[in-house]
Amino acid sequence: MNKAAGPSMKLRCINIVSANPERLVTFYRTILGANADDSHGGPRRIEMWFGENQAASHENKPVFIVINRDEGFTPRISNSCRGFELHVSDANAEYTRIQALGVEVKEPPKDLPWGFRFFNIEDPDGNSIDIVQAL
Repeated sequence: MNKAAGPSMKLRCINIVSANPERLVTFYRTILGANADDSHGGPRRIEMWFGENQAASHENKPVFIVINRDEGFTPRISNSCRGFELHVSDANAEYTRIQALGVEVKEPPKDLPWGFRFFNIEDPDGNSIDIVQAL
């Protein structure tokens, strides 16, 4: 019996709704080295990306995070981040660097049986970020 093949896709954008997007921008810049662009909606929408910003088009951008200002509405679960993975080349070095910046990390990096090393942190809004290294 052949197993049905599912769709193949790459997630390009992570959507976060926050009452204080500036606080998240500061966290992602300081802790994870992200860059910010608020030219697409000003204080209501801030894009964060890692690495070089290829602003020519969204199709050419690396994976990025969009932080939207919560203006009193209750976001649907589908419109709000609960967690994501950030891939790095050396999880142990990232762990040491992030700890030195004062971010709480509950346990050191551990190896998973499916070939990854990871540890977890949270942003100020409580979104979970798995820092992941392929082994």
